[in-house]
Amino acid sequence: MAPILVTARIVCSSKEARKTVLDAFHKIIQFTQTHEPDVLRYIVTLPVDDTTGTVLYMIEEYASQAASDAHLATQPVQDLIKLFTTSDVLAQPPEVHTSTVTSSKPCSPPPAISTSPCIVLAHFDYQAGKVANALLGWADVVEYVAKNEYWTRGYTVGEGKDKNSVRTVETYESWEFLEKVHMKNEAIAKNQQQNGKDRVGQGAVRVTAVDGFLGREGKARL
Repeated sequence: MAPILVTARIVCSSKEARKTVLDAFHKIIQFTQTHEPDVLRYIVTLPVDDTTGTVLYMIEEYASQAASDAHLATQPVQDLIKLFTTSDVLAQPPEVHTSTVTSSKPCSPPPAISTSPCIVLAHFDYQAGKVANALLGWADVVEYVAKNEYWTRGYTVGEGKDKNSVRTVETYESWEFLEKVHMKNEAIAKNQQQNGKDRVGQGAVRVTAVDGFLGREGKARL
């Protein structure tokens, strides 16, 4: 079974509320890293351009749907759900996206959170029936970076549940490398040329990891 990729945008009601939420996620990370080997990565990130101090993004990857379901049932996660549903820490419901991983460049060893790896969360929406072909183009991008871009530290592509979208989680050594090297590679240009016409929407956000783990030795997908 293919791994499950989950990304979420969480908007808190205040800076203080975000600190409370970050503390709750830290407790989840402490439990998960020790007790849940099939949680392949679990990362708390903050947007680079956030001026409000209230937004965070989660990146989670599970070895299977069963691993995701089991994680949801753990006590630290249930405590987080209680926090979300019985207090005013959230400004709005979390925006959660679930994808099935279709191709991935692993990174071993995974980058340490202390190195502040540069991460891009992107989505691409396609015309109905065009995602299967688009995923072939994205697989070529992953293959290219795996062979030619050591400083692209991780690159994961997933098919959205709606079957009309693709989501990527990309990790780079630096923003400069992303802009001056990765964005100019031949695989990106080829993918755009072949599948760009089928896109009906897209977006991306740059984030920095502040807590969690970006992979597991021998099992990492990032």
